Amino acid sequence: MHSVDADNNVDADSPDAPLADYRQHYGLSGDPFREDPDFPFFGGGGRRALLDQLQHLCQFTASLLAVLGKPGTGKTRLAKELAQSFEPEDEICLLKARPGAGADDILGQMVSHFALPLDEDPPSVGRLLAALRHFAQMADEQDRLALTIIDDAHHLDEKTLGALISLLQGQEENGRRLHIVLFADLEMVNRLDQFNMHDVLIHDFELIPFSLDEATDYLNFRMEMSDYMGPEVFTEARVEPWWRRAEGRLAPLHQSARQWLLESVSPEPEKKRAPLPVAHIVVVAALLSVLLMVFVYSGDSGPEREGEGGEAATRLSERRETQSLDISRAAQNDAQPARAAEEPEPRVDIEPEPLLNDAADDSDPEPEAETGAPERQAPADPDSSGEEREAVAEPEPEPEPQSLPDVPEDEQVLLSWRASEYTLQLLGAGSEDSVRDYIDRQPNSGDLLFFEARRQGEPWFVVVTGRFDSSEQARAARAQLPSAQRDAGPWPRPLSEVQEEIETVRGLGR
Repeated sequence: MHSVDADNNVDADSPDAPLADYRQHYGLSGDPFREDPDFPFFGGGGRRALLDQLQHLCQFTASLLAVLGKPGTGKTRLAKELAQSFEPEDEICLLKARPGAGADDILGQMVSHFALPLDEDPPSVGRLLAALRHFAQMADEQDRLALTIIDDAHHLDEKTLGALISLLQGQEENGRRLHIVLFADLEMVNRLDQFNMHDVLIHDFELIPFSLDEATDYLNFRMEMSDYMGPEVFTEARVEPWWRRAEGRLAPLHQSARQWLLESVSPEPEKKRAPLPVAHIVVVAALLSVLLMVFVYSGDSGPEREGEGGEAATRLSERRETQSLDISRAAQNDAQPARAAEEPEPRVDIEPEPLLNDAADDSDPEPEAETGAPERQAPADPDSSGEEREAVAEPEPEPEPQSLPDVPEDEQVLLSWRASEYTLQLLGAGSEDSVRDYIDRQPNSGDLLFFEARRQGEPWFVVVTGRFDSSEQARAARAQLPSAQRDAGPWPRPLSEVQEEIETVRGLGR
């Protein structure tokens, strides 16, 4: 298997002091945010469900698969996980397309990986295609899986894309021949539609960028995979500005998280003390000296000024004593009539009290009669109360199974089956109308059911058929389906999962 290149690798073992500091602080075995394609796979954000679907389609359909997404959303990691998810005896070739690579380069890498013999050197594109077709036929006869996964497939030119699609033409519906999965940017879907090959079915899937809560879970997952054992470090409030700046790309998200870890353990720089203002001190000292000299020389006024000051102070003191005596006498004279005026006030306040009490006495009985009437009801007759209790206790007849008015009929049927059973999932689509049209066109439309689920938070309508005791019975029943349904790649689904999805969407909480 060809290895996938890792861009922007960070040497986790470099003697970087801050990096070592935060590893030690958080108890990490390595840098959790290194760009490592072998880092444990995160299945959140719909990645695990998409991986399972790709695995199934690679084994049981002859279609071309295309996984499309914006740059940096994790397509390379998903491609590597898909290549590693099959059995060792399967033939898996993982390639990375580079700008300018032609058909002879890509097909030559496939031939080299599968170790196919060639009688030309260098071989032509025609000879390469002939060798790969023969290899696919042999794999089908030996019941082996032959799979080619091409990462960065948007670098392929139109001639190379046409050559790859031609390898899938003429394959049997259920044959285990050569399968091709392309991982590319979103523009690839328009290029594939231009080929318009009716005998090759194309399944395209969009890899949706992480939402805010999924990005937060992703960062905490990488911490856990680096042996962090403490409480969750990253919260949605902390991750939100990083997530917005990253715009779905994982590399900037890694950089922001690593930078925060470094800052969280870096010591704060010590604040330097400001130097003493020497110039200001000199100026203040000079000013104080001048003031001291003024004070000393101002004391030479002589005894005459001192005597004049003492005589003026004596006259001022006598005048203040006379004014205070006059004020105190006037206050005493005014206090007597004021006290006389205050004496009758308590008697005036007491006079209206009997009137208030009488009014309260007249109004009290009425609220008592109103509030007390319900509480003093006569007790029911013992015999009659017993009859009532006996009537309530009578067992009602067992009700017939009631339908759920807010649940479609197909979903009620699926909910009534045993959770331990299985069904076959035919396809899923985001439009209910297209699912209904698909069912109406099928010869066994009466055997098909569909239910509403959720995919990336949006409605997703799934078509199923059959009721089986085990997954083995469900797989065996695929051969009895019409050809169009076999082409859709049906796969067994436990009814417990189907019922759980229905209950979640309908809010049944069973």
